Amino acid sequence: MTVSNANMRYLEASINSATPEELIIKIYDALLLFARQAVEVMETRPTDIQGRHDLLRRAQRACALLMGSLRLDLDSEIPGNLFRIYEFWHHQLVAANMQGDPQKVRELLPLIAGMRETWVEAIKKYRAETKPGTQLGALVC
Repeated sequence: MTVSNANMRYLEASINSATPEELIIKIYDALLLFARQAVEVMETRPTDIQGRHDLLRRAQRACALLMGSLRLDLDSEIPGNLFRIYEFWHHQLVAANMQGDPQKVRELLPLIAGMRETWVEAIKKYRAETKPGTQLGALVC
């Protein structure tokens, strides 16, 4: 699949103009996309080891980005707990890649989607309760 120059420019502009918390949602979207595509490849083309590997590596990179976005220096248990969740997801994606097991990824999908929705709701609530222009990213990620 190729991306046209116009689509690439749009994507770059949307990323460059996103707030830190919006970027977290975009990373979740990428993680879900690559994980779903990997499941599809493992189920429909089980001999396509390279295709599976490439998609699961992209999903693993998304997990690594989520881990790297956390403010572990905050006086809160939340970032550490999120780190452990993301680390578990990453481990499961690596295991699925090594074993060619779509079930390992399939089991993660509702967890990832649920966490994404939690972030969306937290961002909405935070924005509703704080003054305009304050970014959640300065506090959590």
